[in-house]
Amino acid sequence: MKRKPMTIGIAALAFAIAYAGGAIKTVFSSRFVGQGTAFAQEQGMAKVVFTVKCYDDGKAALPGLKGVRKVETGIHYLKETDTVSYDPKIITIEEMETALKKAGTYVKTVREK
Repeated sequence: MKRKPMTIGIAALAFAIAYAGGAIKTVFSSRFVGQGTAFAQEQGMAKVVFTVKCYDDGKAALPGLKGVRKVETGIHYLKETDTVSYDPKIITIEEMETALKKAGTYVKTVREK
C-alpha cells in the first residue's frame, strides 16, 4: 500500500508532461527572445503575451482578427498563455483582450514584447 502514493505522483507527472505537449517548445523559445523578436521587428510586428484559462480557446479566438499574424500557446509559471504576433497598425491589444473575454478565456495581459 505504501507504493500507491508514489504511483499516483508518477502518473500525475506523466499527465502534466503529456498535457504540456508542444507548449514546452513555446516556453523555452520565450526564454530565448532573439529570433522571434528580430522577426517581429523586421516585419513591423509586435508581440504580446496573454494569460488565459485555456490556451486552445484563446488560439481559436484570435486568428480570425485582422492584424493577428501568429498565435503560439505555452505555459509560463504554471499558467496557460497565448503569445500573439500582431501588426499594431491594424489591431490593438485592447481589441485582442475583448476577443479573449468574449471567448471566456481572458485572465490578464502579461507583457508586451
